[in-house]
Amino acid sequence: MKKTIITSVFALAVAIAASAQQPGERHGQHQGRGQQGGDREAQAKEMQAKAKAEADAYYANADTAEYGVRYRLKYLFNKENNLTFEEDRVVLIAPKVALDMSYEGIGEVRWKMQNKDKQGGDPSLAYHLTPSYYFYYPETGRCVNTYRIIADEFKLKDAPCDNKWNISDEEKTVGEYKCKKATISKGGRDWTAWFTTDLPHRGAPREFNGLPGVVLEVADADNEVGWTFNGLVNHIEGDALFIKYPDQFSDIPLEKFPKVLRIFSIGDESNYLQTSGVMDKHKGQFPKRYRPSTGIDACVIDNPIER
Repeated sequence: MKKTIITSVFALAVAIAASAQQPGERHGQHQGRGQQGGDREAQAKEMQAKAKAEADAYYANADTAEYGVRYRLKYLFNKENNLTFEEDRVVLIAPKVALDMSYEGIGEVRWKMQNKDKQGGDPSLAYHLTPSYYFYYPETGRCVNTYRIIADEFKLKDAPCDNKWNISDEEKTVGEYKCKKATISKGGRDWTAWFTTDLPHRGAPREFNGLPGVVLEVADADNEVGWTFNGLVNHIEGDALFIKYPDQFSDIPLEKFPKVLRIFSIGDESNYLQTSGVMDKHKGQFPKRYRPSTGIDACVIDNPIER
């Protein structure tokens, strides 16, 4: 999936020798430290070149999105305790495919690119990441839902889009885009979506596809689950928006997926990862390793999105 390599080269600071040192000693030490600095810089460049080659190979057959639509997901996942989950999501849109995924990785990389001298992270991010992916192919209506645990990809669903939308004449503006209203009963809830034809192609959060445009907002009638528009995401130099369908899927039987997901969502990750050998199974930097411990599936849910 989306992955941008940023390599930081740290210069080796040269200490000032004590006044008691002999000039020859100082000269020799400076030469040694200069050599160390050169070695580190050469190593950093070598690592950067290797990472770029790996990225080029990984994304060789990927689609490139024309743009993305960013959303903030808000979800009342536990009604008994009035607990709400929030996550930044993005739908990457290309002519033949759209992909709904977490925005956190993209947001973090871009914030660091623009704030190289700052510590911390992007204050606009919720810092929750659910490694779920929803591919939509508008020409065929095919919908594929995948999920990544560490670097193992699971295909959870592969089926045609069967949404039966009711489109009304009601309109409103979302951001700067004129939208039309559409409604649907799906998964035990009544939903309202606002979609626009002012943006090219088609796409929507999660599995709310099938409309003749791009969905900018969608929420259920009880306002317990909703995606709100949070601007467009465009290409910037050094950070292309790739739509990468998994090259292969896990050989773990799908019926065991819920148990595996639970282990990585709420279990003792550090101990399990160290003792299970799961990290040793995956070599290289791609695909990026994701743990669902900050996502929806780590929550104690008594109010499922699909009832």
